Amino acid sequence: MTGTSGALESTSGWGRRRLALRAEDWLLAGWIVVAAPLASLAGGSGGPFDSGHPIAGLIMVAGFCGALTCLATRDSGAEGGSGGSSANPGDDLGGNPDAGPGVLDSGAIGPLVGGLMLVGGTGFAELGLQPEAAFPIALVGVAVLAVLGSHRPRVPRATRRALVTPYVLAAGWLFWGVVHAITGGVDLAAAFAASPSSASAGVATAVGLLILGAAVYYAMLIYAPRQIAEREGGPAQWVIRFALFVVSIALGIGWLSLLGG
Repeated sequence: MTGTSGALESTSGWGRRRLALRAEDWLLAGWIVVAAPLASLAGGSGGPFDSGHPIAGLIMVAGFCGALTCLATRDSGAEGGSGGSSANPGDDLGGNPDAGPGVLDSGAIGPLVGGLMLVGGTGFAELGLQPEAAFPIALVGVAVLAVLGSHRPRVPRATRRALVTPYVLAAGWLFWGVVHAITGGVDLAAAFAASPSSASAGVATAVGLLILGAAVYYAMLIYAPRQIAEREGGPAQWVIRFALFVVSIALGIGWLSLLGG
């Protein structure tokens, strides 16, 4: 019995480690490595509040609207059904399965509102609209959340995750564009490996600052909205997810630099 119990615990631990990276993490990584550089080559992406990129604008506005829709709902407690308990309790690692009602009392709400304004404002600007129009919409959305409270409709957890995913992709794309503009398209990893030791120190400092900025951005535009959709994952899981995010940005800029982009 002891051996069987140990095996079950080991299997459970392995299952939890596998949950460190979810479908959204791999989708975001692939989006940044492939889609963002291709959009840059085609001239279809820009920085915050830039204009003239309608496809990017549509994706960002879709993400903005999806995140607001998610805010207007609560978790039904079911992965794919309309109610009942979670089919896979392990997906909610140490979190409250009904993540929505506590959002106003959590530290995620401030970063979330700031992120909504950034992504929504950039999407509006890309479409030739006034970016300031996104600001009151985001604030009204949070106000509605406060008023409705526990009266918001319950929807399956998988649906809420799907509603937030376009916003997360838009946010990742936007950050990739910022890093690409800052680095001037230079592959910093390759520059660090090829430069003399004195220059390497400067490159290392630049990389460190970019990673620090990425951590702040990741918390505001990726971690916070995903916690709104489903409050799950401990510090170790989110460190792994953030590491994949950083690596994907480096890979996207790296292969684009080989083409002179």
